[in-house]
Amino acid sequence: MSAPEPTHPLAAAARGHHGATGGAALHVTFPAREIVQVMLRRGQDNALAAAMRAAFGIDPPGPGATATGSGVTAIWVQPGQWLLTAPRSSEGALATQAARAFVGLAAVADQSHGRTTIALSGAAAREVLSRGCRLDLHQAAFGPGRAANTPIAQIGCLVHQTDATPCFELTVFSTLADPFLHWLIEAAAPLGVDIA
Repeated sequence: MSAPEPTHPLAAAARGHHGATGGAALHVTFPAREIVQVMLRRGQDNALAAAMRAAFGIDPPGPGATATGSGVTAIWVQPGQWLLTAPRSSEGALATQAARAFVGLAAVADQSHGRTTIALSGAAAREVLSRGCRLDLHQAAFGPGRAANTPIAQIGCLVHQTDATPCFELTVFSTLADPFLHWLIEAAAPLGVDIA
């Protein structure tokens, strides 16, 4: 008998429309993601790059960047460290694949239960984020494939712009996902927000 799937930290979040009436300027979803932290071992830069290409079809991205291939996205978080993300499938599948690919080259830690992803899209996404974020989110400075760690509403957050819609995936510690969502609803209320 297999263990039950864990409950999503935002499973009880109030779905539907919040704030200003009319067409919502912001849309919020909760994509289920596998999230794996990869921490390079000293002197293994070239070997890790080769292993990442072989396993996932991508090179480790540099500062502020991401790379996507074979259903997996690598996000640079700090020198020698990346997060690998993928749509959730079987429990621990991405962590197992990464551990096999990077044996002896990097430490691998499954963060899938410790972190939660919240996706924002729509015309107001940049404006709403700017109400609590110190990053320059102008499209000329921060576009698709860009990522950065920053506090938003005093909560540490990894901001990743996934496309030009714009759509942003925000990754926070799961224990802070609920207060972060409350801030997001309040920040978006004057414009209207739909939570799916």
